[in-house]
Amino acid sequence: MILTETDLMLDDTGQPVPLASGEEALAGGLDCFLQDIRLEALTMEGECFFDSDYGWSLLDFCHREIGELEELQIKNRVTEKLRKRDEINPHSIGVGVSRMGDDIVNIHVGFKIANEDVSYQMDLELDGAEVKLVD
Repeated sequence: MILTETDLMLDDTGQPVPLASGEEALAGGLDCFLQDIRLEALTMEGECFFDSDYGWSLLDFCHREIGELEELQIKNRVTEKLRKRDEINPHSIGVGVSRMGDDIVNIHVGFKIANEDVSYQMDLELDGAEVKLVD
């Protein structure tokens, strides 16, 4: 994906955002790129028919006891997936994993676009049954 692409704008449930005219809203440039990263974070590898490597497969950790080894595996998986994107400065990638009560795991992701100094952040929550974005 390059920062000049355009795609349908999706809402929080993954559905296209309709315009008053009945057409679907579009996300372009950086918004499209960031939307694609959010979608990949929620996707399992193999779900995307045209790119079998697409997806962070965080559901793999849903029914596991999260200890230090699993935290490291999550950090490594997310970092590797983000490093595959040429648009991201690989040295800027930061992933934090913290265990909360009730078997909830928070994953904080930060990165910068190559040759830019703006930091982008994303928070995910793994609750034993699903992975979701947290605003």
